[in-house]
Amino acid sequence: MLHGSDVLTILAEIFVAFAGFTGIVAALGQRSDGMWRPIDVIRFRALLEASLSGLVLSVLPFSFYYFGVADTNTLRFGSAFMAIYIVFGFFKILRRHQSLRADDDPDFVPGARLLLLILAIPVVAVLTLNTLGIGLHHTFSGYLVGLLYTLIMCCTMFILLLRFVRVDA
Repeated sequence: MLHGSDVLTILAEIFVAFAGFTGIVAALGQRSDGMWRPIDVIRFRALLEASLSGLVLSVLPFSFYYFGVADTNTLRFGSAFMAIYIVFGFFKILRRHQSLRADDDPDFVPGARLLLLILAIPVVAVLTLNTLGIGLHHTFSGYLVGLLYTLIMCCTMFILLLRFVRVDA
């Protein structure tokens, strides 16, 4: 039996829900009229990418399991992939912030970006240790840390999108 299969299934369902709610949020307020501000675009894309990535990363271990790959190799590969995704994803979001000049938006919340960056450092460290088998020895808990970070990112972007839904008369 795949380690943590129940947890992976629940997380996959949560990520599907976030992907679905992303569409609903996009239909609310000024966004439904195509009046997207740069900060809305960044939050929307970050939420959609994180929820779909979380879904793939929650389901991927099942594929390896049914192809007969050992759990330790599955968790090693998944942890490496997730660490790379988090690092490159964060730099991609920062580049989007700069190119769209999102920092100038009055609804920009620098604390959210700082919180996600501060959390990303130990998460990437745990994923790297899990990949290398140092301390964690390719455990499910090391992999779960990355999935939970992705879930936190989804929650943060969802809250920020909802917080700044405009209902102007």
